[in-house]
Amino acid sequence: MASIGGTARPTSFAVDVAGFVDAIHVDREIRLVHEDSGRLTQLSKHEIDAALNELDRAFRVSGDGKRMDIFDGADSVGAIAINQARVALRDLQLPITAGIEVESTEYALGHDPNRISLRRYIDREDKFILLFDALSLAYIDGTLFRDEGFVDGGAALLRHLRSDPLLDGVTDEKGNFSTRKATFDADSTFGVIEASVADGDDVLVCDDLGDEWADYIGLNNSSSPPRITFYHAKHGPLSLGAGPFHISVSQAIKNLQRMSLPPESMEAKIRGWNNKYVSGSGVKTRIKRIVRGDADELMNEFAQVRLAPDAIRRVFIVTSSLSRGAVEEALKEVAAGQAPDPYFVQLYWLLMSFFSACTEMNAHGYVICQT
Repeated sequence: MASIGGTARPTSFAVDVAGFVDAIHVDREIRLVHEDSGRLTQLSKHEIDAALNELDRAFRVSGDGKRMDIFDGADSVGAIAINQARVALRDLQLPITAGIEVESTEYALGHDPNRISLRRYIDREDKFILLFDALSLAYIDGTLFRDEGFVDGGAALLRHLRSDPLLDGVTDEKGNFSTRKATFDADSTFGVIEASVADGDDVLVCDDLGDEWADYIGLNNSSSPPRITFYHAKHGPLSLGAGPFHISVSQAIKNLQRMSLPPESMEAKIRGWNNKYVSGSGVKTRIKRIVRGDADELMNEFAQVRLAPDAIRRVFIVTSSLSRGAVEEALKEVAAGQAPDPYFVQLYWLLMSFFSACTEMNAHGYVICQT
């Protein structure tokens, strides 16, 4: 951090609210607690939502020297310290969250010997974003990032964003299920993958649930060179924040090693794909997992692409929660000198880290989104 001293000054602070949502509701690693009439109690969902809503905003940062104040409007509500190795959150006093503490779910309620205040947890886990007057800089998850391309229109990001008009009408990730259902709903992300996004694949199988490598795996052995594609499907309200992407990006990166299609796993995989789709809630449908391709030839198809020295490997995150047009507009505003929203900057770096992770594994990462 010393390298930016005297040249760039922090201007905006935001808590990584999406990270909190994942830690509380998805990974269930932590619980939020507070004292109520002398007793330690766990926050209800309504109380958690109120606390996170209080944190879900951009705060102004101002001051001179290593210690700088955090402002909510005209009121000073906290402070950061720019140290040699990292930025520390020294104080954060907001009406709802001031008395909240964080416990690990490894312990029973009230028995975590390392229970700490919410402010200390945010600091310890680096769950905050810091932006600077130099728009190419961002401090996220305890790391200082610099990318001049961000302020020059974001061409590197836009190259990896593709739009599909069918995603504009998506209303659910998978749709509704019944025992008579033979296809995924056309207005679901799964339905759009089958109908449009993966229409160039000769082989397409649904790998959702269980030992999942991706929601869909597609092959094209007739193209030159051959290619394999992992599709990760998501649905959610339109957003320019990182929240909707945390889980899908982590899943996609975790499964990059599976793109080698380990032969010792293929027999069990193919056996599973020959079964009809059973929903996460246990509904036994008539939906075929083998969408395209000959079931008897799957072993040969996968062996062929696995052994091809020039095979192209692609990873698609297919989502209805992002608009390419909205991203373009946000990047144009940054290029024009307008201060970006911290959560958009977090989204930018999250997606760029995904594309970089794919490149390191000799794969090509893309996000397929709304127009």
